[in-house]
Amino acid sequence: MERYRRIEGLQMNEEHLWCLKESGYEAGLHKHYEGLFTQGNGYMHVRGSFEEGCSDAPQDEEYLRFPDNVTLEKPRHPKSKQGTFIPGIVAQHPLLKEEIVNLPYMLGLELWSAGGRLDMDLSRISGYSRWLDLRDGCLHRSLIWETPGGMLLKCNFERYISMADKHLCIQRVQVEVLAGEGRLEVRATLRGDVRTNGMNHFDSVVPSAEVGCSLSLETLTEGGNQIFMHSALEASEAVIWHEENTGVTAALRGEFALQAGDRLTVSKLTAVTTDRDMEQGGTGSRALAQLSRARDIGWDGLYERHTASWKSKWQHADIIIQGDDLAQLNVRASIYHLLRANREEDDRVAICAKGYAGEAYFGRYFWDTEINLLPFYLHTNPQAARNLLLFRYNTLDGARRNAQNYGYRGARYAWESSLSGEEQCANWQYADHEIHITADIVYALYHYVRATGDEEFLERYGIDILVETARYWCGRVDWNREGECELLGVMGPDEYLPLTRNNAFTNRMVKFSLEQTVTCLDSLMSSKQDSYAAAVERLNIRPEERELFRHTAEKLRLPYDSGTDVVPQSDDFASYADVDFAGIWTDRSRPFGHFISQERNYRSKALKQADVLELMLLFPQEFPREQLKAAYDYYEPITTHDSSLSVAVHGIVATWLNQPEAAANFLQRVMAIDLSTEKKGAAEGIHIANCGGLWQLIVYGLAGLKSAMWSGSIELEPRLPEGWTELSFQLAWQGERYRITVHPDAYEVHKLEGRGYVAGTTL
Repeated sequence: MERYRRIEGLQMNEEHLWCLKESGYEAGLHKHYEGLFTQGNGYMHVRGSFEEGCSDAPQDEEYLRFPDNVTLEKPRHPKSKQGTFIPGIVAQHPLLKEEIVNLPYMLGLELWSAGGRLDMDLSRISGYSRWLDLRDGCLHRSLIWETPGGMLLKCNFERYISMADKHLCIQRVQVEVLAGEGRLEVRATLRGDVRTNGMNHFDSVVPSAEVGCSLSLETLTEGGNQIFMHSALEASEAVIWHEENTGVTAALRGEFALQAGDRLTVSKLTAVTTDRDMEQGGTGSRALAQLSRARDIGWDGLYERHTASWKSKWQHADIIIQGDDLAQLNVRASIYHLLRANREEDDRVAICAKGYAGEAYFGRYFWDTEINLLPFYLHTNPQAARNLLLFRYNTLDGARRNAQNYGYRGARYAWESSLSGEEQCANWQYADHEIHITADIVYALYHYVRATGDEEFLERYGIDILVETARYWCGRVDWNREGECELLGVMGPDEYLPLTRNNAFTNRMVKFSLEQTVTCLDSLMSSKQDSYAAAVERLNIRPEERELFRHTAEKLRLPYDSGTDVVPQSDDFASYADVDFAGIWTDRSRPFGHFISQERNYRSKALKQADVLELMLLFPQEFPREQLKAAYDYYEPITTHDSSLSVAVHGIVATWLNQPEAAANFLQRVMAIDLSTEKKGAAEGIHIANCGGLWQLIVYGLAGLKSAMWSGSIELEPRLPEGWTELSFQLAWQGERYRITVHPDAYEVHKLEGRGYVAGTTL
């Protein structure tokens, strides 16, 4: 571990605050740690599987997965599911539509001795530990293996996906002979026997291995993508590598004679390229060039480049907590996955719901991106936030096709978006009725502009989204006899009520979207007439449309006003049945949805997640404290939190209401969603929206930052939990960077360049 001291400025002596650790192997937790220990660099991601794989866990099982509620379905592969994902490499499933492809497994490094293979379930193992170092994304495993021939081998595995050299995966295994003597075989593989949700998406897999020290796998997916993996091997001892290709697996095997005291190091360097990369040239030639360049840089040089890139990201994104080590580690784990999952150089992709750490949700893009994830990137990496919105601009044609398919003009963004923006959700209730995402994107667009000051983005890209979505809304509303327009048959954020009348969240977001469309058109017409004229011509804006947008916004019904006691989730919410939670939900460790039929659930007052409270979180200035408290007191007891998007929202509201015990409880629950070994929450991938929710709970809740959506300057109203002595983080705001430091009785804001101290107060 000594080499990690070379990264300066990251508290390198505080291992327990930076390392996620697995002390002792338990087979039932392996899949959870595969998800939790996912590594990546934005371009590619690999789950935290063992290099040698797991016994009794085949990866080529074929089956037909049906559309289902992902929250409630029972996953396959209970023990292990390997995963290699490159955002943008997708294929068609016969029932599930477009899904991300689980690519060939490139991590294969097997150890054999006396006819037995190192296997965590079958071998005699002691001294096991594994840890993911969040500072640099390196995964380490240490164990002592008693081989069938009686040798005692200390084995140390380490690997990382380079953050600096995006196409590279670097692995190393070090073996020390503690006792005995014998022969050790090392087998390096690239395996194409991989299925995605039970489907084989590979049209062809061509393995190749050269007796020298390299092996490759060339894969063509049924979607037409080419993936090339090329590995080079190095050993500290002289060895002749023997080719052992079998079927769709490329393999090299080397044999070493060892005795007590000997040390052996085998390194594997893999380059991965695809035909959708931005670089020019063929996949094979580029992979070879990557490896040649990597060898010139050398192992130490590659690691130094990698850690320098991670250090730069952590300097802007880290949150420092004094007084709560558990919270510190949990927050950093969430930030790590937010940093890893982001591909800021490529606006053709966004961030999928599982953070590219599993096959669940099929690699698709939801409203999570705009509402749960965007604030983190707005205030740590504005370029990444911009690219996430550019993805929505780039998929506007797909949104237009969605609207056309439903019989409307304009653009209707998909509930589950493909790379093209077209709807991929196979479940009618979500695809047809959870339409608020179209307005959520406009909200996020304005959040970005107000947080960054990038008005040009609105003029160049945003206006197209605004006008086209406004056209959709004007077609989607129904007009009643009182002259109001309504949104009928709507599912709000709460997915347990699919066909409501005038969902408060949806209607307010749509009203905001229409209002901002009119404001933007008015502004362009008065101050940037050339841009306005270009938009009119490009979008074929008719003279009467602007007035239609304005009129629809004015007349769109909201099921509440400033005098409403408890803001109703929808106009018809009171008519739904009350629920005997104690009688139905007999095991609170499992989702409520497991204990009630869908038919009954869809007519009951049992919320899957925050709905009205989500509305109040996004429009806090519109709801006085009395309304906020009334909503919290009413909805919290009937919210099941079956969705991982929910708990952080309740935690923020509890903080705003100065309810420290409730806020602390919600904080613990947010942190447990992915990290709890009892829940095994990361088994199918990371709940990346919850990672963003934890950041919001810390920054918007405990630090009390007023959203840039509604505040033109940095304003804080902190409420630190008991025991926290300091909370500190960087903040990007309107093109500048600041350091926020909060203590129980005071806070300070420092500008990091130019003028230093900006503001502070005693609480």
